[in-house]
Amino acid sequence: MRTAFAAFCFLILFAGAAVVRAEPVASTQAAPPLWVVEKEGGALYLFGSIHLLPPKTKWRREELERAWAKSQIFVFEAPLDEGGAEMLRFVETGGRLPEGQTLSDVLPAAAHADMEKAAWGVQYPPKLLEPLRPWLAAVYLELYSYIKAGFSSYYGVDHIVEQEAKQRDKDLAYFESVAEQLSYFAALDRKTETAYLKATVKGVLEQPELPGELLAAWASADTGKLSRLIDEGFTEVPRLRSQLLVARNKKWLPRLRQMIASDKSYFVTVGVGHLVGRDGLIAMLRAKGYKVTGP
Repeated sequence: MRTAFAAFCFLILFAGAAVVRAEPVASTQAAPPLWVVEKEGGALYLFGSIHLLPPKTKWRREELERAWAKSQIFVFEAPLDEGGAEMLRFVETGGRLPEGQTLSDVLPAAAHADMEKAAWGVQYPPKLLEPLRPWLAAVYLELYSYIKAGFSSYYGVDHIVEQEAKQRDKDLAYFESVAEQLSYFAALDRKTETAYLKATVKGVLEQPELPGELLAAWASADTGKLSRLIDEGFTEVPRLRSQLLVARNKKWLPRLRQMIASDKSYFVTVGVGHLVGRDGLIAMLRAKGYKVTGP
């Protein structure tokens, strides 16, 4: 499940408060995937993001600089600047178990023991997870596994591109509000969110190399491997994939088609998980007859 960082922007809202000793990460020269939907009078650029990156990842290149210069409106999943306060409010209303209940009451003993082991493994005190709903505990474990591997939201693609757009005095637009993104998780039933936590714990314990694998696939624009990694991440929780990935893609598709039909040029940055694979936005656009060039 730790491939969720390729899809869900809101997860990085936790990262600003995280203080973890990061393991050293080698410098990475990256050429991540960029797609173009050309149209009369302009273009729609689709850029696949990883929301957290190691500081030594070098991914800016001439092709991106040209696309930024041509684009009039920069589009993102949600406004990151508003996320911190919204996240804190939401944790209190939609991220905690009922008063008096803890994860030790919700999870089977063996699953709870594995969760504690995973938490210590990513340097996060497990007692801080106890009052949280399973989905939020999974988010924290996922986040800290990336931070422990040397990843940071400060160097994430969304943050960098948004700052670049502001410096160029470009217009900004968003597919969702932070509250809307969070509501998808809050609506999960207990069975699904518990399965999500168990899958995340299993990934932390058995696949510590996964953040590096995801980074390498993204850096080389290996869309086939990205798609496989993301599909494998959802194997044990297919309902989560349907609700949090596919449904959102279908919701965003009409917005993209409106952008393509307009006389403006757009640069759209979303988690790369939304763009690759059989249910990705690239496949959806091509199925609608659009010519999309890219990897």
